[in-house]
Parts: sequence; structure tokens; C-alpha cells
Amino acid sequence: MLKNCDVCGKVFAHPTRTLCEECYKEAQARFQAVKDYLQRNPGATVAEVAEATETDVDVIYQYIREGRLSIVPRDAGLQCELCGASIQIGRICSRCLGKLEQAAGKGPVQESRKEADDSKVRYLDQIMRRR
Repeated sequence: MLKNCDVCGKVFAHPTRTLCEECYKEAQARFQAVKDYLQRNPGATVAEVAEATETDVDVIYQYIREGRLSIVPRDAGLQCELCGASIQIGRICSRCLGKLEQAAGKGPVQESRKEADDSKVRYLDQIMRRR
């Protein structure tokens, strides 16, 4: 499948990526630089990491939300997108995630295929009777 790179607009073919090979390698190098800096300086702030690695602050927060960094800057203040609670990584706190998983497990029961087919037949019978 041919796509345009999200960064440079160059046409490339890859089944899952949104970046061309060159931009992908650059993004991976940027991530590795952030990761290495945090390993050498575990108490660094987001601003310090951004300045030292020449990486945008928003990109660093994206890495944190994705859970890609094992060491997180000390002032990385993320909040749960549902309840606003303070979290270290990801987008949703463990309490809200548990509620979502519980709600997904107790979702509406789907009717069996036979019952669905029966209802279609009854509906067709009603239409036929009207004529």
C-alpha cells in the first residue's frame, strides 16, 4: 500500500508505518537519545531532556503516554484522560482502566444468530400481511 510520509510527505510503501524509512530511522534515533539521556540522568526534568536531546516536549510526553520510557522525567505530570488523577505512564489510570474492563465484560448480551434470523422473518411476515 502506497502512503505519504506524515513528516516529509514522501511516497513510500509499508503495511503499518506512517513514516518513510528515513523519517522512521530519525524518529528511532531521537527516541534512543531521550532514553539514553534519562538513563544517564534519572532525575532530569522534561525541559532538561528536551534541551539536551533537541527533542520537542510534546514528543517526550508522547513517549511517556505510550509507555516506551522505563525512566520517566521527575516532573512529567500526566493526568488520567477520564478522571484527571495523576498518573506516571499511559493515558488512563489503573482505577478507570479496571472500570472500563469490567464494563466491557458486562456488555450487552448479543442475541444468537437464530433469534436474529427469526426476527427478520417475522418482520418480513408483517410486511407481507400489510400488502
